[in-house]
Amino acid sequence: MIAIHENKVLYVQSLFKIEIENQRENALTKLKKINKNQFNTAEKNYLRSVIRLFEKNSSIKIIECVPNTIENLIVLIGSIPPNSRFYKNGKPKKTLKKFILDALNYKYLRGIFYPIYFKELGIKSCVYCNSQLSITAVKSNGTYSAKFDVDHYYSRDKYPFLSISLFNLYPACASCNRLKSNNKIEFELYTLDSKKTTKSKYNFKMSSYSKSKYLTTRDAQEINFSFSEPTYNDPIAKKFNDVFHIESIYETQKDLIEELIIKSQIYNKSYLKSLNENFNKLSLHPELFKRLLVGNYTQDKDIHKRPMSKIVMDIAKQLNLIREE
Repeated sequence: MIAIHENKVLYVQSLFKIEIENQRENALTKLKKINKNQFNTAEKNYLRSVIRLFEKNSSIKIIECVPNTIENLIVLIGSIPPNSRFYKNGKPKKTLKKFILDALNYKYLRGIFYPIYFKELGIKSCVYCNSQLSITAVKSNGTYSAKFDVDHYYSRDKYPFLSISLFNLYPACASCNRLKSNNKIEFELYTLDSKKTTKSKYNFKMSSYSKSKYLTTRDAQEINFSFSEPTYNDPIAKKFNDVFHIESIYETQKDLIEELIIKSQIYNKSYLKSLNENFNKLSLHPELFKRLLVGNYTQDKDIHKRPMSKIVMDIAKQLNLIREE
């Protein structure tokens, strides 16, 4: 629900320069081994275009290319042509898409490289719903295990040549990855606009009467909230709530809001002042005090660091537990 600056991503990619170059070389070798004569003219031309992208002297670094370049490539290369290869019984033979995906070796990288890469990037929660962990764990044998799926923002079914382009990969929980599928959404995870990395356009808001109603009934189910999202430029883009069922997910987490309401009653100004004074004696960062106060991160720029952070920070600000930055 918040963007990451492209420069941060490029820095992380620079840490894996050798690994990325090996990926390019291996993909190129396998792409060149594909027998072009088994395809029709459109498929042959498409394969040639893909091979050129992975050539060492290509002006485009296909694995590291930024979002704007990816969008240009989609226009230039286009989606994969319809399959022309079928058996006599009508059953499709191995398609060009499958040949390309096998050559780029996404499945192997999914288990070996992406867990380390996204760990270095610092994303720890699903970039779509922010309700589930998207972390990399270290196994007892020292290898890495990804506790997340990798979504292709631009579908690898339509654009297999982008299947290992790092700016096309979004770490997401299994549920959101499945729900996203080939649905068209408009979400910029990577950006050059610094403002988009500090202020989310998505927002949770508790209804005006929920606090008083809860304090009267002590029933968390009486708490109501809404989830708002930006107006999208693409007319066919689907809303987050329609695709990922955001409100339905957080309907199961009303106890989070309940706890914040209780804190807003207990933590009066004098008590907060006393807490803050004691905290300052520890010489810790003031942001940590706010995090301890509400039990999660409190700034939009930190949404990716922990699940449920977005709803907690939004409602905490509404209840004046923390100030709007």
